[in-house]
Amino acid sequence: MPRKTSLSPRPEKTRSRRAPAHPEAAACRILLVDDHAPTREEMASLLASRAGFQIVAQADSGEDAIQKARLLKPDLVVMDIFLPGISGVEATAVITRELPGVRVVALSNHCGSSVVRAFMGAGGLSYVRKSSAFEELLPAIDAALAGRSYMGHEVSD
Repeated sequence: MPRKTSLSPRPEKTRSRRAPAHPEAAACRILLVDDHAPTREEMASLLASRAGFQIVAQADSGEDAIQKARLLKPDLVVMDIFLPGISGVEATAVITRELPGVRVVALSNHCGSSVVRAFMGAGGLSYVRKSSAFEELLPAIDAALAGRSYMGHEVSD
């Protein structure tokens, strides 16, 4: 029996406030970063269900994320925190320093206050636990794209 994850889509959907008004309008370009391929695929599936989002690439390490961000200049990066090599916090610092228009949202299993503070200090805007991804990732992305921070309910506790 397939394992149901926290990122599995549910029937109810939310419409994006950032969805293009016209089909030719530019979509929000997203880079997904997680060292676990099934998690990246689930994130891609969740985000693809929302009009106005385009997954431009996926990365499995901090180094790969930096390289792809430099090359593709996405609007948004959904970043895991604990990655092989360069951490998500370090990758966020490089990306936000070199590409100041790029917004970064953390999606992680870890939400210790020191990790969250380090991520926010590196230029990240929103932080959501993977266990709350379906309910909170889209509002976190909306907030980040508007230049506001968002802390998931498990993070703010």
